[in-house]
Amino acid sequence: QGCVKFWLRQNRSRGEGRGLHVLTMVYLSDIQDFETAAQELFKQQPLRTRYLVKYRHKEGKVVLKVTNDRICLKFKTELIAYLKHVESFTQKFVGWTATKDLSKVEELDAELEDAKKAAKPKPTAKSKRRKG
Repeated sequence: QGCVKFWLRQNRSRGEGRGLHVLTMVYLSDIQDFETAAQELFKQQPLRTRYLVKYRHKEGKVVLKVTNDRICLKFKTELIAYLKHVESFTQKFVGWTATKDLSKVEELDAELEDAKKAAKPKPTAKSKRRKG
């Protein structure tokens, strides 16, 4: 389960004086839940949603962040096994930003997976060399 934290921040850039806004930050523990939540957030506000990848070498952590300035979704991992998921999610997010029709986001994800499978090189039989 994710941990929900509420942050208050002052919004002075819009000239609203001392108005307080609630920023919801959620750490998700599962990459699939993070992808689903990020996709829904992107569908709600595609022009305001942005994606950030942060790598901390000293700690060996990767932090993914998707935000629209109101809702902030984060996923943090130290496991190398998740790097392929990070790469896959990054490709999906770039695809979402390039599409004109947001109702076809799921179709784009399926096309991306099919293209990856087609691009994989097929294993070839190695020839045995004789010693001598």
